[in-house]
Amino acid sequence: MPHGKPAGVRCVQLGPDERCLIFGQPERPAVCASLQPEPAMCGEQRSHAMIFLAQLEALTQPG
Repeated sequence: MPHGKPAGVRCVQLGPDERCLIFGQPERPAVCASLQPEPAMCGEQRSHAMIFLAQLEALTQPG
């Protein structure tokens, strides 16, 4: 995504198993590599993590 990933848009690098296809590769965006998950972000189930990420996207969306 040469112009960045808009909030709410699925990343083109997510595979069918929801894993990053370029994890550990030099072309992986720095913002992705800098995201450090923690228990408050991940919660006890996937749905909690997805809600947290959606809120994070909304809070960091350009004006």
